[in-house]
Amino acid sequence: MDLDLALAHAWIAAAAARVDAEADRLTALDAAIGDGDHGANLRRGFAAVRDAEGETPGEYLVSVGRTLISSVGGASGPLYGSAFRALGKALGESPAVDAARLGEGMAAAVAAVQRLGGAQPGDKTMVDALGPAAEAFAAR
Repeated sequence: MDLDLALAHAWIAAAAARVDAEADRLTALDAAIGDGDHGANLRRGFAAVRDAEGETPGEYLVSVGRTLISSVGGASGPLYGSAFRALGKALGESPAVDAARLGEGMAAAVAAVQRLGGAQPGDKTMVDALGPAAEAFAAR
């Protein structure tokens, strides 16, 4: 199945719903080691992506990224936002992309996160989840 604009919207809507459902748990986890605002910040950002626009999956995901950067506090906004912006830019202007192209885009997202945060595989960060996902799509 190719990633088209409708599927990109559905993907982000599902992510936003999951963030909303888990926001209190994310905040509680963050409170144990940080300032306790992670869930609330992500909830606010993913609620804001409802207004993201674009005519292709790539344009839309770049818009999602910009929205997250501007609406999520702390390090999460730039990290998630940069990932989505890099993914969208890598997808380009195609109205639909296959799994291999999505994998290339996800690899670009991982690279953006690594450039920004300096994380490497094994550091117990989002790179440890995003990297294998990108590899799985690229292998298709």
